[in-house]
Amino acid sequence: MGVLAWYLSSKTGVLAVGPYQDRKKIMRTLCSKAEVPYFRYHALRHSGASVLEQANVPIGSIQRILGHENRSTTEIYMHSLGDSEREAMRVFEAVRKKVPHLTWSSTDLLQ
Repeated sequence: MGVLAWYLSSKTGVLAVGPYQDRKKIMRTLCSKAEVPYFRYHALRHSGASVLEQANVPIGSIQRILGHENRSTTEIYMHSLGDSEREAMRVFEAVRKKVPHLTWSSTDLLQ
């Protein structure tokens, strides 16, 4: 199974799902457009897994979303969220909602 990730089409300027490539450039572009400091793409995977776990999403579902073959790998990604992490996610969501080209739904990830 090929790994898919969000990417910004240089031709259309639209976010899409496609092959996993050049994530650092993608994140720099997205952070710049959102006017937020650059952060690593991988941090989103860890945060996402933690948020899904707190929402009682089955670990098997989280594993498939992340594309992990082994459950133990997925468990590494799941961290207990403290107050500072919750605040960071609140800020992230607020920024995401302000920037029209960064809005998507969780179902978009599964298409």
